[in-house]
Amino acid sequence: MEVIMYLIRNVFSQAVFIIGIVVIVGMAAQKKTWDQILPSVIKTMIGFTMINVGGQTLGVSLLPLQTMITKIFNLPEIPVDIGAAQSESLSGIGTEMALIFALGFVVNLLLARFTRFKYVHLSAHVSFFYAGLIAALLKFGTNLSFVPLVAVGAVLLGTYMTFSCAYVAVFMKEVKGGEGFTLAHSSSVGILISSLLAKTFGNKEHDLENINVPKKLNFLREMTISLTIVMTILFLAISLLSGPAWALKNVTGGQDILVFSFLKGLSFGMWITVIITGVRMMLSEIIAAFHGIANKIIPNSVPGLDIPLLFPNYPNSVILGFLTSLIAGLLGMMVLGLLNYPVVVFPALIPTFFTGAVTAIFGNAHGGRRGAIIGSFVNGLILIFGQALLLPMIGTYAPIMRILSETDYSFYGPILGWILKLFGGM
Repeated sequence: MEVIMYLIRNVFSQAVFIIGIVVIVGMAAQKKTWDQILPSVIKTMIGFTMINVGGQTLGVSLLPLQTMITKIFNLPEIPVDIGAAQSESLSGIGTEMALIFALGFVVNLLLARFTRFKYVHLSAHVSFFYAGLIAALLKFGTNLSFVPLVAVGAVLLGTYMTFSCAYVAVFMKEVKGGEGFTLAHSSSVGILISSLLAKTFGNKEHDLENINVPKKLNFLREMTISLTIVMTILFLAISLLSGPAWALKNVTGGQDILVFSFLKGLSFGMWITVIITGVRMMLSEIIAAFHGIANKIIPNSVPGLDIPLLFPNYPNSVILGFLTSLIAGLLGMMVLGLLNYPVVVFPALIPTFFTGAVTAIFGNAHGGRRGAIIGSFVNGLILIFGQALLLPMIGTYAPIMRILSETDYSFYGPILGWILKLFGGM
């Protein structure tokens, strides 16, 4: 048992190893030789690491904004240390979470093999934290003992992994660069809602990515450049609103706010470049390797991959989606404040960036500019109101959810909590 727990916590909880194993299995099924498999595995794992590290660092670089916005709205200080929050959150549910994560993946593979829903969820970092949410809801909301709790949790996780990939796949057909895979990410319900709203209220002919700009501003079409400029302006504006002297003392470490903002913008642009490079490297290998699994092991299966794979084709949507979801979250926060809601909530900026970006991408793909705005705005509201409902339900798991609570956590979490309450804690 100790060996199994070691492998779950140290090997299978690392998404990069899952990706590497998938490539090995897929290429071995195609009868490739070791000298063909090894370089492909290494390139895929490096590409994935570039996407993963780039995405995480990109998100962490936004955290100073959260500190300054908290000051602007005179809110109680909310911790933003991801490592400390994760350690605190896992203290009460670590074993249950690890087993639900591992067995949930097995359930996903079985569903993909023996049902018509042929989707293999490969974003292990996503399913790992979702396993924590399920473990927390079951542990703090039911009277289940250890074994039934893990069994129920694994079925819930595996079902979520399979069907979230499945309904996102329905809307992937209209998305540029989305061929050959679906998305495995905890923004899936945001993607679903955004796509449906965009189809209903949007206009596909007004594509956000086809905005006419003067020739001399054509450089803004390049995602690295446009994001660098936008993030520099955003950091500078928030620094000024929070008070330059206060920001100098509490956020920038004594660095002039103009220099601080420009360096943050450059860092953001650099990590976006890392992500884009990783996307190209990973996609060129894993799609070909997965054909072996789709042909020989799980017939007709489709891999579920992470959302940054779509970012290179939608630079305007990424920017607009983040800003629109942030505005919606801040408005939602003010509404909760006016209602004297007992739990203090704040738009978590890492989820706001990634889920806002991808809901705008799908909104734009299905309903143009209007679809992107509507989809990402509704996404921001789900993030803030859902977090407000979720936090009282999950006990010690609350600190990490304050930082990483994405759309699926905020939407499905309270629903599962209410269902458990309805059945009297089972």
